[in-house]
Amino acid sequence: MNITTIKEKIKSFNKKTLAGISLGAAVALLVAGYVVFSKQEGHAAAPKSEAPVSVSAYVVEPRAIESVVTAAGALTSRNTSVLSSKVMGRISYLGVQEGDHVSAGKLLIRIESGEIAAQAFQAQAAYNNAKLQYDRIKGLYDAKASTQMEMDQATLGLETAKAGLNAAKSMESYTAITAPITGQIMEKRINLGEMAMPGQPLLKIEDNLNLRLEVTVREQDILHIQPGAAVNVQIDAMPGKQIHGKVAMVVPASDVRTHSFVVKVDVPAAKGLITGMYGKAFFPTGKREAILVPRSAVVEMSGISGVYVVSTEGNAVFQMIQSGEAIGNDIEVVSGLKKGDRVIADKHLGRIEGKKVLLAEKN
Repeated sequence: MNITTIKEKIKSFNKKTLAGISLGAAVALLVAGYVVFSKQEGHAAAPKSEAPVSVSAYVVEPRAIESVVTAAGALTSRNTSVLSSKVMGRISYLGVQEGDHVSAGKLLIRIESGEIAAQAFQAQAAYNNAKLQYDRIKGLYDAKASTQMEMDQATLGLETAKAGLNAAKSMESYTAITAPITGQIMEKRINLGEMAMPGQPLLKIEDNLNLRLEVTVREQDILHIQPGAAVNVQIDAMPGKQIHGKVAMVVPASDVRTHSFVVKVDVPAAKGLITGMYGKAFFPTGKREAILVPRSAVVEMSGISGVYVVSTEGNAVFQMIQSGEAIGNDIEVVSGLKKGDRVIADKHLGRIEGKKVLLAEKN
């Protein structure tokens, strides 16, 4: 019974009943009802005690880890060849398309040039004539029937014709373009039947079995990197895959604007690796101390990374952190934690801000 009910019952009494009840009795009835109501309200408003949440926690201790310099870059080929035309002529043969694999020495393009063909024919005829003249004079000279001057002129004529023939053949060889390296056709810039001009790039070939990651390193880190050093490489297109490379070269010239150096890392051939892919190289530089927490301990709250720590009162408190590198199953904490903090590792607990916790600590 609450105070409202008591008032309504009092109002429902008729005047005769109210007249027969003394003022003191009415007051006593009201007081009794209020006491009962107050006890009921007080019982309903009493907070319910929640059981502590059982959690596992890590005591934060700095640990010695490998210090690493991270640099990003793109995959390139160690051997790249851009084939250009040295003569003018029509493309009469085109034996490859983009993406084709070719071997060194394979005929890729043939250029048809009537002028070069005519020059080669004339040079061959001139050489044949000079050879006949030389042989005739040589026979007479041996028989003492020709002079030394005639022999010298015949020899000079033969050598001149031979030089002309070699030049014509060399020019004719430019009409046949072969692959200088084994690799893959990455670009094709001309089609069958089109005219090729001197100096015009026609094809680009890359050796896709010998790859190199070219990264940019800050000048303050370059002294830690030496040619021949082992390097771990990760390619963005292959998350989780670790590739073991080797420093091939530190380009001995920096970019004056960015104060950085280019480092070339040889990468072994692997299925799926293509030039142009982006990746990172991790150069070890020695040991350093760092604070690490399990990945499971890191939570996101309103877009902010943090962890739950246990307060001195035994409550879970959200602590914002600045995370660093991922090292195995742990994450480095750059700021936000200190030695001795107790970090709750059970990410599956969800929102436990302010709740009492029961610890099962482990290091």
